[in-house]
Amino acid sequence: MHGVTGSNAIWMSHFVAAGLMVALALYVGRNHSEKQLGRLFVCMVVAVAVWVVGSMARLFTLDPTTYVVLTAVKYLGVTTAPIWFVLFALRYSGRDRWVTRRLVALLLVGPALTVLVVLTTESHGLFYAEFAVATVGETAVLTRSRGPGFWLFAAFGWGLLALGTGLLVLTAIGQPAIYQKQSFVIVLGVVVPWIVGIAYVFRGWPHPTVDPTPLGFAVTAVLFGVGIFTTRLIDVVPVARSRLLDALDDGVIVVDADDRLLDANATARRLLDDDTVGTEIAAALPNDLDGDGGDHVVETETGRRVFRPRTIELTDDLGRNTGRVIYLNDVTDLIERERRSVLQRVFRHNIRNDLNVTVGYLDLLEERVRPEDREYVDRARESATRVVELSEKARQFERAIDSRDGPATVSATTVVERSVEDVREEFPRAEFDLEVDGGAAPVTVVDEESFRAAIENLLENAVIHNDADRPSVTARVVDEGDTVRIEVADDGPGIPDRELTPLETNAETPLEHGSGFGLWLVKWTVSLSSGELSFAANEPRGSVVTVRLPAADASSR
Repeated sequence: MHGVTGSNAIWMSHFVAAGLMVALALYVGRNHSEKQLGRLFVCMVVAVAVWVVGSMARLFTLDPTTYVVLTAVKYLGVTTAPIWFVLFALRYSGRDRWVTRRLVALLLVGPALTVLVVLTTESHGLFYAEFAVATVGETAVLTRSRGPGFWLFAAFGWGLLALGTGLLVLTAIGQPAIYQKQSFVIVLGVVVPWIVGIAYVFRGWPHPTVDPTPLGFAVTAVLFGVGIFTTRLIDVVPVARSRLLDALDDGVIVVDADDRLLDANATARRLLDDDTVGTEIAAALPNDLDGDGGDHVVETETGRRVFRPRTIELTDDLGRNTGRVIYLNDVTDLIERERRSVLQRVFRHNIRNDLNVTVGYLDLLEERVRPEDREYVDRARESATRVVELSEKARQFERAIDSRDGPATVSATTVVERSVEDVREEFPRAEFDLEVDGGAAPVTVVDEESFRAAIENLLENAVIHNDADRPSVTARVVDEGDTVRIEVADDGPGIPDRELTPLETNAETPLEHGSGFGLWLVKWTVSLSSGELSFAANEPRGSVVTVRLPAADASSR
């Protein structure tokens, strides 16, 4: 058989490179095939494996026609590997919108034409011509001259490699160390065979008839393996800053020292009259948004929005001004919430005043009605008084949350004890028991006053909604180490599902809504205290409300 059967080192290096690439493709395909980045990586390394196998197979033939066919196989990998690399770089750098079927189809036109030219090169000589047999040491090999088609493809392939490399380098700038390492191993894995290939094409190294590029791919396979197994190359990738900025509801505009537009995110571009780079910002940005402070109303495609602009000066390492960032804070929702809050306060204030007047008139009415009808007056007074008390609790809760300085550390046992004493005085007909397991049981809560109001609400609800002649309520405080469990158990009819469903779904609808504010106050207090609130049935009757709060640090105990 003709060829290089005596040159084991040459074909063995090709075999090793191809084997490593196939192994990487199988591993990534098995573990990351659900990710587009993983699929692009598999396509890239499979193309390289085809490249290496085709290059190795050519070493075993001296027939020009067979050589051309094997070259066509080789160039299926040679021509597509740079394409998959660029698509991989685009996806890795967060430029997903560029990775489209249209772009892929357009790029694959080049490989299709190249393979066609290779297969027919014996008739026109555009790719290879002037085949001859030469010897490398004691080995016979086939030589050929390169035609214009080869150089055209070389420019195409090397241009794609340069583009992909540039994308990875730019992505690595300013990123955390792990992403810089990822970019480094990818770029180095591409540059090594690239340099080897250029040395072969232009310098004939190590021999004009033997392509050493597959040897460089052995290094590439090792580097890619390092990237996958040590830096999680496929499943942990950077998010492009442009994507982060475009995801913001706020506008971000960058201008240079001469107040010319350099960049803007998607929100800001919708506000600009002209988003052309280099445009004077005074002409591009409407409604006096180029300044600090103030609320500016802007009509957008999605409706009227309110922005509060502020400016951040940019300087270089020497402290010289290089431009500024104009940050347009969208405060539309904030202003709407503030308006609703004001409306709710006015509403609660008016209700409280009117109900106080109602209670006063009921007191007067009680003196004028018949004794047998006074029960109805008492019920009306109790109902009105309960609404006033709930309104007052809502106001106290809102004040406590607005004025808080930070989380408070309190003794859960002390707060529950005092709450039980207060509620016992308010409801003398009820029976209250207190069980404590764990001493003071210090907890971290959003605010002490709100916490106590929440516990009192649970105790009051256990009595108010109890249909027993002498309601029985048990409060428990249990120190569980990392958390403190507080339970309020009663022997009433239980909490209706219509009250629990809105609490569990965090929303009220016309069909699913609670009838009181008390449980919502408890839920908000527990949530703001990073705790958990749960409900269960009591045995043999009633309900158990459980509050779990984070225990205070050991230093606070």
